[in-house]
Amino acid sequence: MRADINMNKEIKLRIINSMTAIVHDESACILPSIIKLILLGELLRIKGRVRLSDLIIVVLVLAIFLQIGEDKALLFSLYAPAHAHFFGATKTVNGYQIVFQPAPSVPLAGDNSTLLNFSVLDKDNQNVNNIFASLIIREKNSGNVVKVFPFKFYEFSDLTFPFSFKKIGDYVVTLQTRINGDPIYGDNPLSVDFDLSAGNPNQIIPFDELITYYVIPASVVILAIAIYLRRKNKI
Repeated sequence: MRADINMNKEIKLRIINSMTAIVHDESACILPSIIKLILLGELLRIKGRVRLSDLIIVVLVLAIFLQIGEDKALLFSLYAPAHAHFFGATKTVNGYQIVFQPAPSVPLAGDNSTLLNFSVLDKDNQNVNNIFASLIIREKNSGNVVKVFPFKFYEFSDLTFPFSFKKIGDYVVTLQTRINGDPIYGDNPLSVDFDLSAGNPNQIIPFDELITYYVIPASVVILAIAIYLRRKNKI
């Protein structure tokens, strides 16, 4: 009997160790540091007296976070410091990384809160300072230009362009960047295209936003309540 109990405990501890490794190694780009530390601390705290219900709750929350993927980090980037880089689709041109992150991830036609966010980074993943940037928005099928943001000086290369899409459809956004001191892109702008679709405002909430704004916060709250009640021996 005691051997069975020890075996079950050992299996549970191995599961916890595996989950800790997942949080540490695979979700560094997904979980903000504070939440990751809280989860790791809680895993260590319950390590000596874990129960199956604790494992189920923790596994559920971690699975949700890990399912989002690196390109679904919108929630955390919105609350990042003023000059933190954006996370999203990335293209590399001659050592420069251009990151595109629309907010929301699927803009809705007629939505005045849409932001088109970009980061221009060097080979060391650092900002490229003192640049001039322009943005051109075209209809993908017709090629018609719907908006041109003229070149403007930016001290930091994390850029935000507010724009409201008038019609549902597919678009191409082109970021053009003149990089001070670069022998190629000082005069001839670095140009990168990204595809983007404007959705129907009457459609249901996109899956990634449903996860980011509703499922994750609700799961964290449920986890916190369950841990509190467990400490009080009420469940």
